[in-house]
Amino acid sequence: MLTESDYWPMDINELRIKALRRVMGRASQKDFANEYGLDASYLSQLLNGHRKLGEKAAATLEGKIGLVSGALVSPSAHLADEQTIEAEKNDGSVVAVDFSRARQGDIHIPQYDVRASMGPGQVVPKEYVETVRNITVRSEYLREQGIIYTRPENLAVITGFGESMGATFSSGDPLIVDKGVTEVVVDGVYAFTLDGMLYIKRLQRLPKMIRMISDNEAFPPYDIKGAELESLVVHARVLLAWNARRL
Repeated sequence: MLTESDYWPMDINELRIKALRRVMGRASQKDFANEYGLDASYLSQLLNGHRKLGEKAAATLEGKIGLVSGALVSPSAHLADEQTIEAEKNDGSVVAVDFSRARQGDIHIPQYDVRASMGPGQVVPKEYVETVRNITVRSEYLREQGIIYTRPENLAVITGFGESMGATFSSGDPLIVDKGVTEVVVDGVYAFTLDGMLYIKRLQRLPKMIRMISDNEAFPPYDIKGAELESLVVHARVLLAWNARRL
């Protein structure tokens, strides 16, 4: 019976490990594993050549670390410089991934594919246009902002839309969300669908219902209750608005 090692060219493994080392930057194996919730022993085996980094494992690592799809699965044989990896995307195009700041203490927050999360038959508002697709921040910055999240790999960037939350963020502002939160445990701002329509609004738990609140007073609150509660699907909790102001 053939195994992956019987037909897998050795150079692809070397390229994947080289790409992984670029992502790690100056971080130690232990610190990098702790930062992204990886098994330190498994990471060591990969880097020391005792295990191969297969396609499925590489894709899993991309998700945990928050990398663009293809950065580890199919890195280009040509690595442009010490800070850049060229990765082939699913549509065949090539994207240059800059890891010059992907070092110890940095968290790479990728774009949240909200359309895929919503599933078929769901409606994305016309106002929803992706603005910022990736953000790299220092973990200390999030702590300084009082941001508490489930895991680093659950962080993502989504674009705010519409004017109903104008007192909190403007339409087009990037929002950092936590995909690990999929229910309304505490009052806060959430990305959710209701009756198939995507919303980013404040949700407040009340007895036997959830109140949907717009921070713009021109939009009245709406109570979700009864059978309608069953159509409420929480995709993420919004943690931080990255407000842009023209100077």
